[in-house]
Amino acid sequence: MNKPMPHFKKSLIAFALAAWSASSQAGLFDDDVARKQVADLTAKVQMLQEQNQQRIEQLEAGNKQIINLVRQIEAQKDTLAKLNGQNEMLQFNLDEAVKRQKDLYVDLDTRLRAIEQAKAETKAAVQLSEQESFDNAVALVQAKKFKEGSAALNKFAVDYPKSDKLPAVQYWLGTSYAFSKDYKSATSAFKNVIENAPNDAKAPDSLLGLASVAAATGDKKTSRNYLITIIEQYPQSDAAGKAKKALMAPN
Repeated sequence: MNKPMPHFKKSLIAFALAAWSASSQAGLFDDDVARKQVADLTAKVQMLQEQNQQRIEQLEAGNKQIINLVRQIEAQKDTLAKLNGQNEMLQFNLDEAVKRQKDLYVDLDTRLRAIEQAKAETKAAVQLSEQESFDNAVALVQAKKFKEGSAALNKFAVDYPKSDKLPAVQYWLGTSYAFSKDYKSATSAFKNVIENAPNDAKAPDSLLGLASVAAATGDKKTSRNYLITIIEQYPQSDAAGKAKKALMAPN
């Protein structure tokens, strides 16, 4: 038969149970707090990790932009270098073209000057030859070598068809023919001057020649008309003075 437990023991047992219960409850409370703290810490760690990941991604994105920018700058540098090279080549080609153009201009100018000089020398030689031919032909007429003089004057007209001495040539031909008594040819030569070169210095002299030919052939009226024409159209000429004297001379 069991003996009843003493009161002291019951109290001791009750105290021990209460302490164990309190200890157990305190342990349970501490575990919950720890778990909460762990959970909070884990959340913070995760949040920090996510923030770090975001920062890393942002940095990587920024780095990519920087790398792309650097690549673009390098590409632009390459393009600029190529453009500079092309520009230098174009400038070189332009300088060469300008130099060649200048050389061509200088060469052309030198050649043109040489041609102009040659033309001037040729013209001077032709003019000298022309003047000599004219003077020689007139000298023959003045020496009363009318046949030779007429031939030389006709040759001059053929050799120098654009000469400004052609009116004088026709005048001296008329004079040569008149002295040779070839009045028809003389009249034709004198009229050639009047019709083709009325402002030439030999025009009034040619009219005087026509008056002389008309008088020589007995046509005094025509001769007088020529003399009057000289005075009217060329009053300041030497031929006008001769015409006046001829008109005042007794018949």
